[in-house]
Amino acid sequence: MELDLKDKKLMFELDKNSRISLTQLAKKLKTSKEVIHYRLNKLIEEGYILKFHTVPCTYRFGLTAYKIYLRLHDISKEEFDKLVNYLQKNKDVFWIGISKGRWDLMFGVWAKDIEDFFIIHDKILDKFSRYIQDKELSVSRETLQYNRRWLYSDNSPVDEFNFGEKEGRIDLDKEDKAILDVLINNSREKVIDIAEKTKLSVDIVSYRIKKMEKQKIIRGYKTLWDASKLGYTTCKAFIFFKNITEEKKNEFITYCKNLKNSVNIVITFAPWDLEIMFETENYESYFKVMDDIKEKFNNIIKLYDSVLITAEPKQVFGK
Repeated sequence: MELDLKDKKLMFELDKNSRISLTQLAKKLKTSKEVIHYRLNKLIEEGYILKFHTVPCTYRFGLTAYKIYLRLHDISKEEFDKLVNYLQKNKDVFWIGISKGRWDLMFGVWAKDIEDFFIIHDKILDKFSRYIQDKELSVSRETLQYNRRWLYSDNSPVDEFNFGEKEGRIDLDKEDKAILDVLINNSREKVIDIAEKTKLSVDIVSYRIKKMEKQKIIRGYKTLWDASKLGYTTCKAFIFFKNITEEKKNEFITYCKNLKNSVNIVITFAPWDLEIMFETENYESYFKVMDDIKEKFNNIIKLYDSVLITAEPKQVFGK
């Protein structure tokens, strides 16, 4: 299946807001709901779109994102697949990245505090410790998400939402939590189906979703793509700063945000200071982007490391 301009526009709009209605999509693309429905199902069937997910303000629920980076050795494909499958089934793991480069496998864990994290960490890693050659830990302080602009762009400003440690804690009541649990797995779930799954009325579900959007409990609705199906590679850069100030860091982030291939930025507490995810035409294009960044910001970039992400078997923004 070769994507035409309408397919690209459709994916672009869904990446900005994956909960947008078929009627709104039809209006934006100047076509019928039936055409949108057909094209959308085709993109899903062909594997271009993998998932529609909701991004909640998970940090505000008293959870912190910890990421573990593993260099493995003497592990067979069968055992590696067992490890990945084990992580996929673990409810505390929200993201898995299979990679080549500095690390072989990366995964993210939601935990209430460092003690809670180590309980999860020990349970996972003790099971596969004989295969671990090296490991590193990072704590995600703030995450910035951007809409994709490399497949198609209408030249509108970059859509951005962020979440992180600066936000105050909140408690969800059981109704909001029940609704959010359904939306996290599929942001396009119909209100009537959410009502059935949560045993709430359609009016209550509709009202509470709008309320959570207004209160920024729900930060956005995203789409998980298979970039490789579109001929693109996914790379992650680990940036080590020097002589850094808050002003210089914000200037750097603003510059990277406006690069069409940047997907997200994570400010971390780790041996490195910041992570940037890119989707580029190939690995060489990625290094060209990074070389340009390093030249422009050589006064604050000490060095950077890289991995090529070959698959993301799991991506869930909530818990």
